[in-house]
Amino acid sequence: MAEKQRLKALYATGLLESGAEERFDRIARLAANTLDVKLAFVSLIDSDTQHFKARHGTDIAQTSRDIAFCDHAIRNPNDMMIVPDAREDERFANNPLVTGEAGLRFYAGQPLVTGGGHAIGTLCVLDDKPRAGFGERERAILADLAACAMVEIEQGQAIDDLQVVNAELKHRMGNMYAQIASLVSLIGRDAKDKDALIRKLQEKISSFGAMQQLLADQEWKSVPLTELVQRVLAGYRSDRPSHRITVQQDDVLLLSPRGAFIVTLMIGELATNAIKHGALGADVGEVDFTWHRTDDGMQVFEWRERFERGDRPVVEGKGFGTDILRRIVPMDMRGTADMEITGNGMWYSVTARPERIADI
Repeated sequence: MAEKQRLKALYATGLLESGAEERFDRIARLAANTLDVKLAFVSLIDSDTQHFKARHGTDIAQTSRDIAFCDHAIRNPNDMMIVPDAREDERFANNPLVTGEAGLRFYAGQPLVTGGGHAIGTLCVLDDKPRAGFGERERAILADLAACAMVEIEQGQAIDDLQVVNAELKHRMGNMYAQIASLVSLIGRDAKDKDALIRKLQEKISSFGAMQQLLADQEWKSVPLTELVQRVLAGYRSDRPSHRITVQQDDVLLLSPRGAFIVTLMIGELATNAIKHGALGADVGEVDFTWHRTDDGMQVFEWRERFERGDRPVVEGKGFGTDILRRIVPMDMRGTADMEITGNGMWYSVTARPERIADI
């Protein structure tokens, strides 16, 4: 009975009939490139077949369900399945995907679970080399990308006129993932080591995941700035009572999807810097984020930090993060940016043309 309901949930998505879609291909590519693996799939488990809705690293479109690693993964919808070396796992040691030409060794799969609790498939990554280390950060990245895939799936189900509206959704998400993919490339050039790269990518993916979920909740129309900033900052807040983050609550500002993207990028970078160099990394620190409109109609965003650093100097970084705040954000907003750093504080301000960020 449970399997019958699971298959019913799968068929209700319409994914088996809609063919390849770039919005899912991008997620598979991001998973493979971010986690440094050979293969990545958005898999869908039918009654006797594993279909690859998206694939990276191979042209194979499907396999038999009885040899599918993902068939085992969906049996525990609430858990990610990790197989460090398939040769040492009795479930897969004799699997032709392990013993044959493919020579699969490592597998990690996050079940794709519908709102009704049915695991219809997975977002999974595989490699032909064993992998002992797949830690919390890598697991979080895979889980976040799987959540993005589920937003795509459930958003598609909620649309009545798929032929008209889905084209617009694909366009919006296509642009978004293209921007994220560009960020991944640029961050990779700036990161000094693999751990730093993974940490930066996890922060960015988590931030954009929070933004995407809020946009989906609002039917891809407009999102309140206060709620967006609170959601993005949730991943950076600490439990230390000496750290306080205050976000303006009045003067409701509704952001367009475009505005939500650039504001998420800005807030994520400011919060990362605050942990590394400023108020959220010091023993005692406070952060305030506010906004207002000038007499000439420009929107102004201000981020202020106050902290106790003692005799440790605070200097402005020279990497890609600084370039985001100094150049990329104001350029996208068609405004200007200013930053001032002192021994016990930091102030960042950027102006924006309303039509670049707001729902007007």
